[in-house]
Formats: sequence, structure tokens, C-alpha cells
Amino acid sequence: MSKLAAIYVRTSSEQQGERVSPGEQERDCRLLAEQQGLTVVGVYRDIERYRAKKRLVDPSGKRTDRPGMNAMLKDAVAGKFDTILAWKEDRLYRGLRAMLYVLDVVQDQKMTILLARENFDPKMAPVKAWVAGMELDSLNERMTMGVKARLRAGKANTGQDRYGYQRVDEKIFIVEEEAKWVRKIFQWYNNRVSMMEIRRRLIEAGAPQKGSTKPRKIEWAITSIQGVLKAAYEYSHGIKVQTRAGEAFEIPVEPIISIETYQRYLEVRESNKSYPARNVKNDYLVGGLIYCQCPRKWGARGSSYKHGNKRRDYPTGVYYCGQRHAEVRHAHCPKTIGSKKADDYVWSKIVEVLNNPDVLITRARRYVEELCQKTETAVTEQDALQTEFDKLLSERQWIITQARKGRITEEDMEQQLAQLTTQEQYLKNELAAFGAIHEMRLLENWEKIAVEYLANLHAGLGSLNETPTTDEEKKGQFQLKREMVLMLVEKVLIKEERKMEVIFKLDVLSLLGLHIDNTSNGNGGSNVNSQLAQNKLVGTCNRKRSSLPRHRFAVCA
Repeated sequence: MSKLAAIYVRTSSEQQGERVSPGEQERDCRLLAEQQGLTVVGVYRDIERYRAKKRLVDPSGKRTDRPGMNAMLKDAVAGKFDTILAWKEDRLYRGLRAMLYVLDVVQDQKMTILLARENFDPKMAPVKAWVAGMELDSLNERMTMGVKARLRAGKANTGQDRYGYQRVDEKIFIVEEEAKWVRKIFQWYNNRVSMMEIRRRLIEAGAPQKGSTKPRKIEWAITSIQGVLKAAYEYSHGIKVQTRAGEAFEIPVEPIISIETYQRYLEVRESNKSYPARNVKNDYLVGGLIYCQCPRKWGARGSSYKHGNKRRDYPTGVYYCGQRHAEVRHAHCPKTIGSKKADDYVWSKIVEVLNNPDVLITRARRYVEELCQKTETAVTEQDALQTEFDKLLSERQWIITQARKGRITEEDMEQQLAQLTTQEQYLKNELAAFGAIHEMRLLENWEKIAVEYLANLHAGLGSLNETPTTDEEKKGQFQLKREMVLMLVEKVLIKEERKMEVIFKLDVLSLLGLHIDNTSNGNGGSNVNSQLAQNKLVGTCNRKRSSLPRHRFAVCA
């Protein structure tokens, strides 16, 4: 039976893909598979820019968050293949951190790596990865120096062209077909036309947008219009700001709007900051916890009632979906719901749960049992993490030794040590999470603590249902309710016809941590019936969030 193999293809950037052909890499790897009698079950590619931490990045061999690489390693752990084929070793990684990331999986799964254009030697891999990383760092440094020199001379560099402009070689020119819409946008805004109406007019007129590597889901999104308006200074003063390695450079360009238009824009923008009277401040009991099927986390705002041409303002509010584009909004999204209606409903469900805490306790009991059953597995995983952590410590010592012998510079040493520090911190966090699991094995009275906690909350319901007589009492009562909501409610799902579903949680580990704190302080958890103690109880639990998953269950409408 032939062995199963996967092919990995990578280019450092979308532009490089034309010089180092992904197709050529794949063809050579398939030829190698045929020669070795391997069956190719999948091809994993990193040949396009992808989004990492809210920005687009190139699939560099030094990165460990490459989508194609991560998908391949995940399938490797699942046992879908036992051999990885690549064009050259630097297609898999460039640098020690990325090398460790890949080879750890390869060694754990006892896999084989075959290269189409060179031989793979696992013993030489760390050295080659280190050399490749140094070469790449040196190349990046030289490129950065060259780019900075061009920018200082007023020459444009690569990057996204601002709407209304296009870079040709080292100069930036106006694209009149786009520039006229920039002027229109500012004209409409200065005439106080709403954002949604500006968007409607742009779409209706067929105004072009900048090209994108991926098809646009939303035509003329509000954020695109806001992006044009936020660049008002650059459009009026004729500059293009480009940054490189922490430095900013101003490239001169031809302005699109006049200084008068810019000044008017500032006036309108400032006047819009004076919030109208209807935006009253309200207390939102479940603010930040409501989600719809768009999917979106809902916001909160003041509401008003309009009769004829007069607007009457009332101290009420609404929760609303932030998705303003109808074409991508879910068909069953109700868009808004009165804050009082939602708050009252969720609070009624909290009262139901506290009146019958056995529902929470029963499900929490199952959760704890499952968690304890996973302890043995966790011990094995913890040992593996500890071994990996020890390897990093050994590698740290090896790098320091190389620097002492003069084989690498101090700058190279510091850079490599910085990468190791990042990995070490990640492993420390993982080991800390396993430490919390081990605590579960030692605690036998969690149920008693949880029952007492819920009973104390239930005892405080009477005072919370009383009508406050002063603003201070009203504020204090709301704070207590809000803290109870944050402790017991994971999220609130709102569906068609404004039907709601409350997802409750019971953070057992936080309750245990709180109990230990109260015991060490001599309180013993017995004086929590007062509002002050109850406030401390809920607030402390809210701060001591565990990195482990919390127990949750749903109460449907």
C-alpha cells in the first residue's frame, strides 16, 4: 500500500509568485511523489496575503500563523498523511521559531519530509534555518534602508493607493474618475447628507471603487466612505503619508479638494459631535451581551418618539444591531429591541434560575465530572509542554554560547532570544491553565460552595426588587443587578420576532478561587447577605476569570 503525502507550496508575497511559480513547485513535488511511489492526498498553499491581527501580511517563511501551513499541520496530527513534500526547505520555514513549529509536529507524528530540489537533513535543519533567518534579516534591513532613502527623496513606495490616486513608478497621480467622487462625498457631507444617503447615491451612480484581491462583500461600505472623509487633510494639503520601520514620510501629491472645503468639513464634523438631546444616558442591564444572527454584538443608544415634525425625547433606550448594510443583514435580524423589554426579560430569567438553582448545579456537576475525567489526559499534555519548555531553555543557552564564542553577533543573539521569549511566555500560559485543572482534583466541596453562593444571591433578590427612593439607591441597585448579570449570563441571543434566548454560565473555578480568598481573609463566606459583601462577591468572581471554558446552558424564550 502506497504512503500518503501532502504537498506544501509557498511564495513570500503575491508579487513573488510570478518569479517563483507555485505551479512549478507543485509540478516538481508531484513528480517526486511519483518517483517515490507516494499518493498525494492534498495540496496546501500560502501564496496570497492574509489577515493577521487586523492587518494584511505576506506568507513569510518566518511566520507561524500561515493559514495553509496551519491547515496542513492540523491534518498531519489527524493522521491524514505521513509525508510532506516541498520544493525546498525554505518553503517550509525560514528561521528557528518557524522551524521548531514545523519540526515539532513532524517529529511527534514521526513523519517524513522530502524536498524536490534538495536533500533534507533533520540534523542540519536548525543550522540551515538559522542561516536562512540571518540572510532574510540582512535582506530586510538592506531593503528598509533603500525604501527610507527613496521616501526621504519624496519618491513613492509600494502600498495601497488612496482612493482618488494611483502610483506610477515613483510618482503618485490623480485618477480623475475617482477624484470627482471624492469631491462629491465631501460636498454631500458638508451639506449634511447622511452616511446612508451618501452610500445610496454612490451605488446608484455606479461610482467605482478601488480594486481588491478579494471580491467585496459590501458595495461602498460605510467604513469606505468614512475612510475618504478621515483623509480630508491629505486630500486638501496634497500629501501622502507613508511609514517604514516606525518612521513617517510625507510624499507631495496634487490636492483633490480645496482648503475651503476642508475647513467646512471640520466645522460640520465638530458640530456633529454635539450630541442631540435624544441621546440620553441610560442604564443598560445586558449591554454588551446581546448577539444576533448577523452575527453581531449589539450596541445601546437612547431613543426618542417623533410625532409629526416634532421630536419628543424620553429617558428610554434601545439595543441595536450594528450591521447597517441591508444586503448582508440576516433575514431574521430584528435590528432593534427596547432596552427595558430586554432587561426585564433577562432579569426575570435570572430570578427563575436563582429560585431553582438545582438546574445550574446539576449541569455544573456534569461539567466538573467531565473536567476531572480529562485530568489524566491533561497530565500527559502538561508533560509534553514541559518538555517543549525545557527544549527552549536549552536552545536559549545554546544561542548565548554561540554569541560568547563569536559565532553570532550580540544583535543576532538578542533577536533570537526575543523570539524564544515569546514562545516561552506562550508555554507558561498553557502550563498555568493545566495548573487550574489539577486544582479540581483536590477540591471535593465545590458543590457546597456553589450552592451557598447561589443562595446568597437569592437572598439578595428581595432588596433588589424594592423601589429605590433616591438616585443614589437607584444607581447602587442597578450596579448590583449588573454585576449579577455579568456573573451568571454568558450571552443573550436575539432571534426573529425579537424572541430571546439566555445562555447562563456558572464559573466553578472562579467560585472556588473566591472561596479561598474569603477563607484566607477570615470571612468564611458567611457575611455575603449585605449589599457590600454581595458586591465584593460578584466583583471578585468577575475579575478572577479562568482560562478554562466555563459551564453554560441555555434557557429559551
